Amino acid sequence: MMQNYTHTAALNRFQRIALIVGIIGLVLMLIGAFTGLELFFQSYLFAFLFWLGLSLGSLVLLFIHYAAGGPWGVMVRRPLEAATMVLPVLALLFIPLLFGLGELYEWTHADVVQETPLLQAKAGYLNIPFFTIRAAIYFIIWIGGAIIYYRYSQRQDKDYNPGVAQRMRRWSAPGIILYIMTMTFAAFDWGMSLEPEWFSGIYGVLFMIGQAISAVALMILIIVIYGNRKPLSDIVNPTRVQDLGNFLMAFAMFWAYVQASQLIILWSNNVVETNTWYVLRFNNQWVGLGTFVYVFHFFVPFLILFSRWVKRKIRALTWIAIWMLFMRLVDLFWTIIPPFAREGFPLKWLDVVAVIGLGGIWLAVFAYYLKSSPLLPVNDPLSQTAPSTHGAEAVSHG
Repeated sequence: MMQNYTHTAALNRFQRIALIVGIIGLVLMLIGAFTGLELFFQSYLFAFLFWLGLSLGSLVLLFIHYAAGGPWGVMVRRPLEAATMVLPVLALLFIPLLFGLGELYEWTHADVVQETPLLQAKAGYLNIPFFTIRAAIYFIIWIGGAIIYYRYSQRQDKDYNPGVAQRMRRWSAPGIILYIMTMTFAAFDWGMSLEPEWFSGIYGVLFMIGQAISAVALMILIIVIYGNRKPLSDIVNPTRVQDLGNFLMAFAMFWAYVQASQLIILWSNNVVETNTWYVLRFNNQWVGLGTFVYVFHFFVPFLILFSRWVKRKIRALTWIAIWMLFMRLVDLFWTIIPPFAREGFPLKWLDVVAVIGLGGIWLAVFAYYLKSSPLLPVNDPLSQTAPSTHGAEAVSHG
């Protein structure tokens, strides 16, 4: 009980601080909006996609855990659930973007569409009403999945019922499929249509793998904070920590593979409609940041994570997790901002304020849900706290 009280009190303090920081950030963003709506919506979109990625990455990791099993998921399930439950708030935070579509997307301007045959051909898909309907569908599916799994987990805490875990495992594979489908279209809508004459079938995969990297990095940081406290300390060990490190390395490798595949395929076509994305990002203004992304998002972390020692030492892994979260911000900035043709130094103060403002709100809601449940799932078949059919404690797998 003392552990739970300390855990709750610490999260209460963190929640208050995060909420205050978030409100201050949002106020500064509103002030910045008066200086220029175009910059405001650009920064808002960039920050929103980053924090949305943490929740969606956590949702797909939750699906993966139930589909594949493994004790690694037990120790991070509650943080994963808390991150997914921020999605209803993110749906509300998405609404301001609907008022800025004209500032962000050129396909919303009739004169531009009339002058571009390719945009005329895409007009049946790229239009404001259909864009809004699709966004609503995405959030309904994501929020529905998050709430269903959260409520089932809460029900399992109260009463041991093997059928609950079986249902969650049975629905996890369809959940993964729905996530892939919706996130693919969401990436096309919110990111790729910033340059509507360009297209890539791999584009959505880059968003999905980036979200997975962000979520794993966040889970590592949570284990750093709570891994030495009961009841998590009973199951957190070097092997489980190495599992998270392996995930981080594997996702970083897959991100590099997909990036290289898209670059090779599109550039080798030597077709203006496909290689313009890289032409823009490898010009004098952006080539330095692009090189930085390729080197420090994959090569350096991979060489470090290749060491088994690093992946088994939570403190060492912490710095890699922090760095990967930072690199997710840099990569997303390099992906989203170049089409806006900013003058001078591309990073603006509103970009930083938007990340902090939306991040404060995200972290406050995350803390609220994290403190609402025991740190370790109760009555779970994969947990040491799950009783056997005779009422004894089951042994954790692995």
